[in-house]
Parts: sequence; C-alpha cells; structure tokens
Amino acid sequence: MLKKLVKYDFLWINRQMLVFFAITVIFAVLTRITEGFADSVMGEIIYRIMRGCTIAALVNAIINCAIRIWVRFRQNFYKDEAYLTHTLPVSKSTLYDGKIISSICTVLLSVAVVIASFFIAFWNNDIYEYLRNVFKDGDMSFIVISLFATAILEVIYAINVGIFSIVVGHRSNNSRVLISVILGFVLYYGLQWILLAGIAIAGIFDDSIQAMFGDASNTSIGFSTYRTLMLITNVLYLTLCTGLYFGGKKLFAKGVNVE
Repeated sequence: MLKKLVKYDFLWINRQMLVFFAITVIFAVLTRITEGFADSVMGEIIYRIMRGCTIAALVNAIINCAIRIWVRFRQNFYKDEAYLTHTLPVSKSTLYDGKIISSICTVLLSVAVVIASFFIAFWNNDIYEYLRNVFKDGDMSFIVISLFATAILEVIYAINVGIFSIVVGHRSNNSRVLISVILGFVLYYGLQWILLAGIAIAGIFDDSIQAMFGDASNTSIGFSTYRTLMLITNVLYLTLCTGLYFGGKKLFAKGVNVE
C-alpha cells in the first residue's frame, strides 16, 4: 500500500510540476539558441534576458517543488480530501511515510531537471575543463560532491520544516495556516542558527574549523578543513531532517483535526 500512496502523491505533485519543468527547459533552450546571436547588440540584449529568465526558472522550479508538496500534504490530510484519505485501511504512520518518500523523490526529480536545464543553457568548454580538472583532484571532487549533497539536504530540510509546521499548526482550532507559516519561518531560521552553533562547537575541538571564524586572509586553512566542515554540515542537516521527520510523524499519529 505504501508504494501506491507514494505513486499517487508523486504523480499528483509532478502533474502540476510539469508546467514549471517545461518552462525551465524552454528557457534553457532559448538561452542556448540566443547565445549564438550575442555578437550583435540586440542579440546580446536578448541573450541576457533569456539567461536571466533561465536562472529565475531554475530557482522557481525548486521553490514550486516545495510549494506543491506542502499543498498536497495539506489538501490530502486536512481539507475535503482528508475525509477519504483517513478512511483508507492504512495506518497514519504509513500515510505520513508515503508523503515523505514522495516528497524526496520529487525533490530529486526537480534537481535533475534543474541540472539538465543548466547544462542545456550554459554548457561550454570552460565548464567542461573546470569540471574535468575538479574531478581529477580527489579533495576537490569530495568538496564539490559534498556541496551538491548539502544543497539537496537543504531543500529536503526546508520541506520537512514546512510539513512539521503544517502538522503543528493544524492541531490548533483557529488560524491554522497563519500558525503554520509563522512556525515555519521561526523553525527554519532558528534551526539554521542551531546548525551554525553546531559548527562553532566543533571549532572548539578542531583548531582548523575555528580558524574559519577568524581572519578571512588566513591561508593555513586546507582542504582537510573544508572536508571536515562539509561532513559536519551534512551530518547536522541529516540529524535535523530526521528529528523533524520523527517529530512530525509522532504528532500526526496523535490525531488530525480535519477542516
């Protein structure tokens, strides 16, 4: 049953996302085409406009990915659809897990579309040479891959904050959406400070990390420091995401107030 729940949620969310994916790819293709006419003044202007639209579309795809996940969660569990959802012969734990798994799958799909669109629009020999040189170096490869993982974890973290806030906000009898939004902002930025505090605490035990909070011109900071920092950051993100998941799931299992 979990597979069916994930499938239906994934299809519902991405049926809406297809529009944003199509817009992103179209702008990426137009950017690639107009780049060939950038030798003229008008061609350069059009190319810059298309490039700006593509960058905006890339960001918009990720933002709308999160929004559609939150909308699906709320409509399915707290709006009119909830009367059917909660009659399914499935535990609340399974229902919640289905939403989390489908949201992660949607994030990965959105990131794949964004990366593909970026390469369609901006791929050139300079980027190729840069990436080739980066992946020749083990340290640089690790950092680039870690940064990519951090970016994905950041999106999953933001989505989990939103889902947790919806669960908490909808336990109230009044102003549910307002409470959810306010709690979401407070949690998101509050937990970011906790993340920063965790890195600062790690600096107490690691002088190289502590040095990153000092003089920006310090040249003694090596790749091992950045490697340690990326590992700490990703572990902290995973910890926060796990905490939000279990916290939201526990509260959800206690009961739902359908609107």
